[in-house]
Amino acid sequence: MNTSNLEKRLKRQIIGKPHRFLAIAPLGFEQTLVQELVGLGLEFIDDESKPHAVGDGKVEFIAKITEAWKAVACSRIANRILMHVDDFKAENFRDLEKKSAEIPWELYLEQSAAIDIHVTCKHSRLYHSDAIAERLLNVISNAFPAEAGTSSPRREEQHLFVTLIDDRCTIWLDLAGEELYKRGHERFVNDAPLKETIAAAMLLEASSIAPTKEIAVFDLMAGSGTFSLEAAYMANSLIPGACRDFALKHQPAFKEATWNYIVKQAQAAKAIKGIVTSDISERAVKIIKHNVECSPLPASAIEPQQRDFFDYTVKEIADALTKNASPVIVLNPPYGKRLDFDAPMLYSRIGRRLAELARDLATLGQSLTVAILAPKDDTRPGSNYTCTANLLKECPGLSPEHNQSAGNFSASVPAAKCISTSHGGFSLNVFIAKI
Repeated sequence: MNTSNLEKRLKRQIIGKPHRFLAIAPLGFEQTLVQELVGLGLEFIDDESKPHAVGDGKVEFIAKITEAWKAVACSRIANRILMHVDDFKAENFRDLEKKSAEIPWELYLEQSAAIDIHVTCKHSRLYHSDAIAERLLNVISNAFPAEAGTSSPRREEQHLFVTLIDDRCTIWLDLAGEELYKRGHERFVNDAPLKETIAAAMLLEASSIAPTKEIAVFDLMAGSGTFSLEAAYMANSLIPGACRDFALKHQPAFKEATWNYIVKQAQAAKAIKGIVTSDISERAVKIIKHNVECSPLPASAIEPQQRDFFDYTVKEIADALTKNASPVIVLNPPYGKRLDFDAPMLYSRIGRRLAELARDLATLGQSLTVAILAPKDDTRPGSNYTCTANLLKECPGLSPEHNQSAGNFSASVPAAKCISTSHGGFSLNVFIAKI
């Protein structure tokens, strides 16, 4: 293939014109991702091209590919960024093969790429996902005929996501590779660790309602330290993928100089002026120290302590604050199979302590912002698994309804939110509130 001709086509058809992109968010945090992408300073064609939620966990936008690269590099919330390749009617395999063969695959994939095809079918005549993937793989392989006497090493694996809905086939190319919650450095984990993308989304939501621009993060049931690590990344202006590779770097349109410029221009999303990290478990503290050592963060970014959340006093929290910084407590308490004791009682204690800390901080002229995960209650008859109900009973300020009735609610910046999400097979409520 003529290299010069290919470069011209890439510049004209891939780099030079806008494309449709699909960003995958943690369930319930679609609007958080929308706000983050807008805040990253991405350039869009017009208002209709700006990010907008299109379904559960899905955010679409239209922009040039370099703007999508910026999203891959800088988004802390997206799990994947997918580029639209094509869509067409496919009622049978002949249609599928004919239409997919018309796609200029050399503009999207390198000849030596290892291709993984993920297929989802719904309400379509073609419903066998493995057979669809096999046909598409054959079409793509035929688009890159092997040259006699030459061989190329396998490169980075490339992922294609294919949906067949109502006989319409849509093909997306993944720009990330491994899911973006994987930050690229070795990480030991405690039981049922929180995904980095959810932790980052909770931090951004909490910071958006904090009363000052600068915040201090109190991660007092730290586990593996996910909240603290994400906060430290933000505080040190590090892009979340500073240590990792991306699939886009092994695609024909990639320009290293453009990528380096994007990475150099990346800025922290929020001014974080302090991180307090602790856990009751000595093992958890050792895990956090290891994770900091393996990260690109300075050793002093996180200094975990072995402390019980319930032992913290309001004076200790106030003393840890720098001037003009608002305290934000982030909590991912143990729940479900992670517990060998009474979960609802634990959430009662947590709610009671949060209410006490908020009351005592108020006497010092400070408000407390909280972001906490709680498993949804089991509503089956006879069940006493009522973690959320117990939490809200003891700390009603976490409830959006309570804040609204108390006059703390505004349409633009609500004082409390409840976001429904899921993680590790559990249905969860995320409460984010200024109490």
